Amino acid sequence: MAFIWRDVLLYRHGDGQAAKAVSEIPAHDIDRLAQIESELISMADDVAERVAGVTSAMLDADVELADEIIAADGEMDLRSLRVEEQCIEALVSDQLVDVDLRFVVAALYINGAIGRSADLTANIAKAIGRLQGARPADQVRDLIARMSAQAQTLFRRAGESLTGRDARLAASIVELDDVLDDLHSTYIQTVIQDARRGSIDAQQAMQFALVGRFYERIGDHAGNIGERVRFMVDGRLPGAEAVVRDRISGSNESPEVGGARGMAVIDSIAEERRVDAIRRDFVANVSHELKTPIAAMSILAEAMSAADDDDDRDRLAELLHRESSRVEHIIDDLLELTRLEDAPATMEQVSVANVVERSVDATASFARANQVALDVEPVPDDLCVPGDRRQLVRALTNLLDNAVRYSDQGATVVVSVDAFEMLVAVAVRDNGVGIPRIDLERVFERFYRVDRARSRETGGTGLGLSIVRHVAQSHGGRVRVESKPGEGSTFTLELPRQQAVSA
Repeated sequence: MAFIWRDVLLYRHGDGQAAKAVSEIPAHDIDRLAQIESELISMADDVAERVAGVTSAMLDADVELADEIIAADGEMDLRSLRVEEQCIEALVSDQLVDVDLRFVVAALYINGAIGRSADLTANIAKAIGRLQGARPADQVRDLIARMSAQAQTLFRRAGESLTGRDARLAASIVELDDVLDDLHSTYIQTVIQDARRGSIDAQQAMQFALVGRFYERIGDHAGNIGERVRFMVDGRLPGAEAVVRDRISGSNESPEVGGARGMAVIDSIAEERRVDAIRRDFVANVSHELKTPIAAMSILAEAMSAADDDDDRDRLAELLHRESSRVEHIIDDLLELTRLEDAPATMEQVSVANVVERSVDATASFARANQVALDVEPVPDDLCVPGDRRQLVRALTNLLDNAVRYSDQGATVVVSVDAFEMLVAVAVRDNGVGIPRIDLERVFERFYRVDRARSRETGGTGLGLSIVRHVAQSHGGRVRVESKPGEGSTFTLELPRQQAVSA
């Protein structure tokens, strides 16, 4: 597949510069790019096969097959890690030209989307054991099969668009994803109706609802692959039209000026696409995040009205309260983000020790419930920062809440404060599950979760870290994260320093 990259260079530089451009790039660099592409396409095909396998296992109640799919998840993780390492090796190469650079950056995102979709198939497989004894109606079974087929089509289309750098084919993934959304909506309504009729109980109905949600998210990740393919093609079109533009732009200007302007146009397009994607993702994610708990509440309310046993009603009432609390927390965090964006922080002299104390107090009961210890290192009483006390407490509380949420029972979360000449760094360190390297730059996005299943189980909204970032930026500081999977994470809130004024 190395010839593909030589053809791209011919298109990019024109015949006169092609020989020089190709000769300057070592063969092993071209081979590396071809290998990355080949592995991504293969992984996309494998995800489609996993979706087919896990659907068959669920419809046939085949727990043994489901266990095999879960066991194969480790191999997929290793493949994803290898692609990530190859991309990083390519990024640090001095020989990459701009078109190759854009491919490598896009490949990192595509690799992440494929990996997360593979994780979702494992989550479906894990649900099979909990669905033992459930007898879904034929219509539910049919909708599961149709969602599965649509998800497979989405991923195969993503692979095809990547193979041919076909922007139009990639754009069609959005339309296919809309079909999957419609199927999922019909599926949820059917599950609710079956729960009302008593065909499946409330717990099974919630589990089936989550299974449908997994298929929908697989489609979202396939759409992300298509978006990245379009970005690659739109960002620097490796085709004959690009050659014509290069020759026209180079006719009256030096190559250096033309190249600089070309990059400026590329950056402008990329920024516009990024802003549009953020808007689309935000609207889609809000509806996604609210849809599942609201559907669950509807199921539980119907089940409660039909329940005869007091114990069943109490159990259902507890579940209903949990789902309503989730909706309340999501709305509360959305309102907080709106306040942060619309109203500037009210600056005053704030004691760092007081912020830490209040945040720990706010998190203490949640930590005890999860059997996680909070260890606070001493903070000087006279250490202050200019800021909004309420916002700073909210930000640090979110970091502590996040650390507890992703720590195992018996673990310890440590809070420490370092004072430097120009800033104060408040660090929250845990030894929990950790964050893969490819996810580190996205954890502060709204509704972005590294482990969606765990976040849902523990009641996370997916907005906490986004709030932390907004607070840090409004105070002229920043938040950064260091993490390794299996070794825990350290989130550090850095704020400009101000000494306390003596009385």
